[in-house]
Amino acid sequence: MAATNSAYVMVCDSHCWEKANSLAKIRIESEYKRDKRLCLDDRIEKIAIGYVGEFAFKKWCEDNNLKGEYLGEIIGHEPDKGDFKCKDETIIDVKTQKVFYLPKDDWRCEVTSEQIQRPIDIYVFAKMFTKNNNRKLYIYGWMTHDEFKQKSVYRKTGTILKGRKVHYPKYDVTINELNDLNSLINKLK
Repeated sequence: MAATNSAYVMVCDSHCWEKANSLAKIRIESEYKRDKRLCLDDRIEKIAIGYVGEFAFKKWCEDNNLKGEYLGEIIGHEPDKGDFKCKDETIIDVKTQKVFYLPKDDWRCEVTSEQIQRPIDIYVFAKMFTKNNNRKLYIYGWMTHDEFKQKSVYRKTGTILKGRKVHYPKYDVTINELNDLNSLINKLK
């Protein structure tokens, strides 16, 4: 079981943030259709946060001597097909959200109803906390696609969740329902 006190933490320095923003701007122009409700700068930031999650997972893999192909820099005119290809062609998708407070174990990790249809084997969940322009990325845990589909709760558009409106249909689980990140090491070796 995952917990907030056992997260993998990566500081997102200015170089990391610039690279993420650069990739996000390219992706906006070529393929990203979601979140038209947001202004351009907010859409770019949302995508950049996703890239930072991918960079952190790549670093975690390197720190644990795990091999894998990073797919996140492949930008085209078709839907995202996952972020990493690892052992036995396992496809991993890193799901990252911006947060305004340091998360607690009962905070939710989500996959949109559109994204849950994609052929993904494993989801890795992360949150990015920013305070005074200091960005830290926390990777909390993982879950197989099948396990996520079994345990997740469906939230329709308009649902109020912890005082915030759900903007698109999604499925979610809590951080403490995730598998501990370190248990992924043996699965990927």
